[in-house]
Amino acid sequence: MSIAHHTNAEPLNIITPAKVEWQMDDTGNMVPVSGEFGDVYFSHADGLAETRHVFLAHNQLPDRLVRLAPKQCFTIAELGFGTGLNFLATWQLWRQLRDTYPQLADARLHFITTEKFPIPLADLTHILALWGERAPELGPLIEPLLAAYPPSYRRLSPFGLFL
Repeated sequence: MSIAHHTNAEPLNIITPAKVEWQMDDTGNMVPVSGEFGDVYFSHADGLAETRHVFLAHNQLPDRLVRLAPKQCFTIAELGFGTGLNFLATWQLWRQLRDTYPQLADARLHFITTEKFPIPLADLTHILALWGERAPELGPLIEPLLAAYPPSYRRLSPFGLFL
């Protein structure tokens, strides 16, 4: 077995921080936009509603998670962590379901995500502070997420959740 060697001066697999720019939306709110791609991180109209519809509902996560047996594990793999909104909405759903369905107390949810252009902590803190104001139900989840950032293998106990 041979190992390929990289001969360029540039290291392989560089993770480049995102360049976050701020733009005003139609309602006068400042929203983050990718400086590299000129794309919005989430819908200007209602990013959380979009996430709940496109990510949670279209993947049938509420129904699939509620059917977990005790000690069963469910894994979500996501390409592109972005602002973490999919993660936060999933975590909020998971907490809500675990409070409602006792059989989920010993079940586990693994959320695996990658990001080629991770948002710098200062920008992510600002973005998530806005979500804490717009969606108070996400508030208790924001601080533990920021404490675990930058993303790597982290266990957010006692939530039964792995990031």
